[in-house]
Amino acid sequence: MARPVEYDNLVRTGSLKDAVSTQDSIAQFIRAAEQMLAAAQSGLPEAPRFTLSYEGMFDVVMAVLEHHETRPGDSGSHRATAIQRVAVDLQLEPSRISVLMRLHDTRNRVTYRSPIPPVTMADADAMLSILQSMLSATKELLNFAS
Repeated sequence: MARPVEYDNLVRTGSLKDAVSTQDSIAQFIRAAEQMLAAAQSGLPEAPRFTLSYEGMFDVVMAVLEHHETRPGDSGSHRATAIQRVAVDLQLEPSRISVLMRLHDTRNRVTYRSPIPPVTMADADAMLSILQSMLSATKELLNFAS
């Protein structure tokens, strides 16, 4: 299967890199996302709920990237570019993509710059909802049955 031209363009710019794709690896990314989702739904406080949801979302992104034989490149904002590309492919609404990118910035802020202000439960719930949507859309796109 030929990958969408958008992926080739991102490989040319260095935002993505070519990668070997295996069904086992894609399945493992999806299984990990399912496990992160289940854990995030288990009544945890906002910080671990947010982190598990974010990491599950990124496992989904990696599954789709690998499906298209790519992975994030080494350039700045490589993760953000990968997230946006996959969110568009999964047909998330523009308003949800905007929320997703704000939450990605929140993750970077609390991880790399400043834990204050902390992640809110509203952020954690929004990230969880996005993970649910992206996981469902990815399973449909890849014809993946759990």
